Amino acid sequence: MVKQRGMVGIRLLALLAAGLFSSPAWAFEDPKALVEAIYAPYQIAGQASEQDPTQFYSERLRGLVAAHAAAATGALVDGDAVSSVGDVQAVAPALDFNPFIDAKHSLLLDLAIGTPIVLGEKAMVTVAFHNFDQAALLSLSLVHDPDGWKVDDVASLGRHLQR
Repeated sequence: MVKQRGMVGIRLLALLAAGLFSSPAWAFEDPKALVEAIYAPYQIAGQASEQDPTQFYSERLRGLVAAHAAAATGALVDGDAVSSVGDVQAVAPALDFNPFIDAKHSLLLDLAIGTPIVLGEKAMVTVAFHNFDQAALLSLSLVHDPDGWKVDDVASLGRHLQR
């Protein structure tokens, strides 16, 4: 009985500790800090491939990506992506690139993160860099939710720009 009570006490203590010290992963109260965290792994060799970009997405963006992936998968499974003559219809595949670098592979150089423009619960930040030898300019639309700032949209404003 004493041993069982001790185990219950240890479990209760572990639950309390987890509740006291746990916080949402990647909760940012500053929009620039969020963008800096997104691009930090690209500054350390080998770290970027381990990053899951969806951890920075807003609930709306997660829903859009999930719905798109489900629709694309469903169309392929149901055979709706193939017409009667065997041509593949325009069903976009699930994301097979990282939207934060607008590519699959990265070697980021000359990274420049702009000053966020904040309007209430929304913000916009531009990011410029060279990926390998290709210049890129992205605009990240952010929203502030109860878990902090999250990415709500990513737009490529220019690729293969002249230096």
